[in-house]
Amino acid sequence: MSDSETDLQPDAGAEEAAAQAAPPPPYSILFQFLRDLSFENQSTPHVSLAPDVKPTIDVKVDVTGKALQEGVFEVELHMDVRATAQEHKIYTAEVVYAAVVQINAVPNDTLEPVLLVEVPRHLFPFARGIIATATQDGGFPSLLLTPFDFVALYQQRVKNRAEQGASAEA
Repeated sequence: MSDSETDLQPDAGAEEAAAQAAPPPPYSILFQFLRDLSFENQSTPHVSLAPDVKPTIDVKVDVTGKALQEGVFEVELHMDVRATAQEHKIYTAEVVYAAVVQINAVPNDTLEPVLLVEVPRHLFPFARGIIATATQDGGFPSLLLTPFDFVALYQQRVKNRAEQGASAEA
């Protein structure tokens, strides 16, 4: 083996040292699953016979989390999609997509943002795909939801909690 060939071989000791020096990821998803799916097609075939109808799409998103055991949590992403046109319901899609998460060395003050912001960011593409497939299978164009701002949802939750605490003290 020449000197140039040995330079191309990875140094096992250096890789091992780097792996030991790197902090563990804040969480590990143990498994994820579809908890609930509902699709109601209220207007077909009437909407299909009127192709110029442009529905209004209303999307509501919520996230919940609960402890299962020490360091293990279940996080649920709730998505509720309602399509209407001229006061008529066209379809409703409801999805609850969940994950069981192992928390790794996360300080208590950042646990809630990890569970309610970071984990839902991971779950969103899967729930989005389920909704896209359900709308297409329901006879409508596939609905591809735009990425959701879980930070804003979390900040609103914190603000609401603070307002409720202030009103409870008054």
